[in-house]
Amino acid sequence: MKKTIYFTFILLLLGGHLVAKETQTAIERQLERDKKEERIRDRWARLIPRQNKLQFAGSMGMLSGSVGWYYGKKNQWETDLFLGFIPKIDNQDAHTTITLKETYTPWRLRLNDDLTYEPLTTGIYINKIFGEHFWEKLPERYPEGYYFWAVNTRFNLFMGQAITVKLNRSPLFGKELSFFYEFSTNDLYLISAIGNKTISPWDIVSLSLGLRYRVL
Repeated sequence: MKKTIYFTFILLLLGGHLVAKETQTAIERQLERDKKEERIRDRWARLIPRQNKLQFAGSMGMLSGSVGWYYGKKNQWETDLFLGFIPKIDNQDAHTTITLKETYTPWRLRLNDDLTYEPLTTGIYINKIFGEHFWEKLPERYPEGYYFWAVNTRFNLFMGQAITVKLNRSPLFGKELSFFYEFSTNDLYLISAIGNKTISPWDIVSLSLGLRYRVL
């Protein structure tokens, strides 16, 4: 009788141990699945645009609007995709532009609880113009070598400054609103200015103004 009791007790202990082990394994698997799902959600969340910009001039059209993202350890990087337009002027038709822009902000200065100053913003952008008179390859009507560049695509450099106002006192108004200005030039202007003393820096530099609205 005692042996039966001992044997039953040992079986209960072993069974309890196995159940506890299986329960622990199930919990660990569930936690791993939860972490995996969280990583997937985070990756998809990063694809959601986090800011919008409205820019006047800057060799990307008279007016351009964008969706974009900011990221980095201190949110010092920005990537924006712009859609702009050049209005009809005289006999020239209106044109559409598309621009991919990368911005780097090395540091920011907090002026007070609501204002932040960005003393330097810099970066590059690639602009493409769509239209009959803007092409990538030289049309047959021109002699070979007449133009050595693509008329519809420009590579640009820029630098500027920005000041930011916080809006997060209410979630209805987004996170912050910034005003910025930039001086820019492009590859064709720089090539034309090299060795040409008649072209001053102000002949190859353009000024643009803009607003940046961060939602998240």
